[in-house]
Amino acid sequence: MRDMDKQEWVSALFADSDRGQCSAIRLYGSAQRSVEVCAAVTSGQQVLEILQSGLCPQVLVLDTLLQGPGLGELLWQLGMLELPQRPRILITAMPYTQKSTARFLTMGADCIIFKPYTLSELFAAVYRCGGSDDAWDAYRVREYLHELLCSMHYNRRLGGWNYLERILLRTVLGADDYIAKELYQYAADGQYIRPGTVASAMQRINESLRHTGPQGYDRLCRAVNKPEGSRLTNLELIRSLTELIRRAIGR
Repeated sequence: MRDMDKQEWVSALFADSDRGQCSAIRLYGSAQRSVEVCAAVTSGQQVLEILQSGLCPQVLVLDTLLQGPGLGELLWQLGMLELPQRPRILITAMPYTQKSTARFLTMGADCIIFKPYTLSELFAAVYRCGGSDDAWDAYRVREYLHELLCSMHYNRRLGGWNYLERILLRTVLGADDYIAKELYQYAADGQYIRPGTVASAMQRINESLRHTGPQGYDRLCRAVNKPEGSRLTNLELIRSLTELIRRAIGR
């Protein structure tokens, strides 16, 4: 398996006539590390001008209510452009337009997401639309781990979460079993740190989760068939997180 901790970015150009939505997209985009927001504009004409200027995003995110030109005309004009690489096209639409929106799939659009959605869900759809299958699997591991740690009120100021993320990308997406020392070495490789540093960070994470998220920690215990209220070893913590994430993403 290739090194899944080397994250793929997906570049995207967003177009929505709602200026507030464009502002929210720019703000959210600046706070995450998966989708590069090349621009967030309010008209179809701006989309064409940006593409004609040489920018080549991997994904175009176009709202059905976009004007100047409207979405149907815009898709036709996009098909006429000579671009170095054709971007994938994600359409955002209201649910009551589901039947009429389907025609855009025959006009060059690749996928559709219906409102309401959170910005997290929108950016996940963009990543799924523009990224590779391997990158999508890694994205889901990262996102579920983040949600799980947040639900257990993990204090990220303690550090070490990046080592845990790297380890879980290996254990969740890989087919092999590992001992703790091998995982510590893997997380340390290329980071200019010793495996012992990783082991200490895992210990701090383990203790933090045990105290800040006791109900979630009991769930981790159950995942490796230990009684609630137990204290997990670092390897048991990794194995329980691996099992929960695998279940969540269907692996």
